[in-house]
Amino acid sequence: MIVDFIYDVATPNGYLTHKVVPEFEERTGTNFNYVPCLAGGIFKLTNNVPPLIATADIKNKADYFFIEISRFVKKHNLSKFKNNSFFPQNSLNIQRGAIAAKELGVLKEYVECTMSAMWEKDLNIQDLEVLKKALDEDGIDHKTILEMIQTKECKDKLIANTSWAVEKGAFGIPTFLIDDQIFFGKDHMDQLEDYINSIK
Repeated sequence: MIVDFIYDVATPNGYLTHKVVPEFEERTGTNFNYVPCLAGGIFKLTNNVPPLIATADIKNKADYFFIEISRFVKKHNLSKFKNNSFFPQNSLNIQRGAIAAKELGVLKEYVECTMSAMWEKDLNIQDLEVLKKALDEDGIDHKTILEMIQTKECKDKLIANTSWAVEKGAFGIPTFLIDDQIFFGKDHMDQLEDYINSIK
């Protein structure tokens, strides 16, 4: 059973979701298909704004965003998580790199590398030199990936993925698609699990 996971490395909730995916897959017998998209593109196409911008002037709400993340981190023992000093990062080239990595058959390794670099190692991977070093340290062919992200095919695929996600109902990250159902947010993965169990 396949769950399409609309993701962008640039969002903390994308990272937190990624870290609980293996446990979720094992528990439910599903496989998550990572669909690289651009969060900024989704926001633009849906007239949405990132949570921290949307709540910036709302007393207590922005603070609660971090409280909720802390609870999730504690519940799932995600002790390596760090808020990124360079947040928000422009993930355009990083996500194009994910498109390239998928084409090369190394998306799983690429996702783990970039998620770790941004949300565990506090790196500025929007800087291509920093990204290159992170990939190199994890044994990923950065040369081919960084060449591929300049191609029209790679650029067009990221645009297509992002447009497809919006057409399917996405308005933010993380989004999960299965059958004709959509689920949004790491805090609604229990609803996703309930649905999966109901159709087994």
